[in-house]
Amino acid sequence: MISTKKRFLVVDDEKLIRFFLKEFFNIHELPVEEAVNGKEAIEKWEQQDFAAILMDIKMPGIDGLEATRIIRRREKVEGRTYTPIFAISGCAYKDFEGQCEKVGMDGFIPKPVDFDHLIEIVLPLAD
Repeated sequence: MISTKKRFLVVDDEKLIRFFLKEFFNIHELPVEEAVNGKEAIEKWEQQDFAAILMDIKMPGIDGLEATRIIRRREKVEGRTYTPIFAISGCAYKDFEGQCEKVGMDGFIPKPVDFDHLIEIVLPLAD
């Protein structure tokens, strides 16, 4: 049976973080893809629509902030459907959440991840 639920994209350069997040989605029977950096996230976003993207910030190459800027710019230019993007990061520097908001992110999920909070964010987006 093919799932009618929308897919989610987990973007993180840490394999263990991707593993735990993917397990979370699998437990809740939500389709999930993974990407290891911002460049790969953009490439996957180009190929399909996602219910939401959980984007790490500090990654090699294109980081999460720059990947979000690129996606937001291309949504406008290409008339693509808006994709909710949530920062998922252990960053704690001053005005970090403000920077995420400035590039067009929809929210911030701190690491370590509170899975009860995460379910409140993703379940409404799944259908």
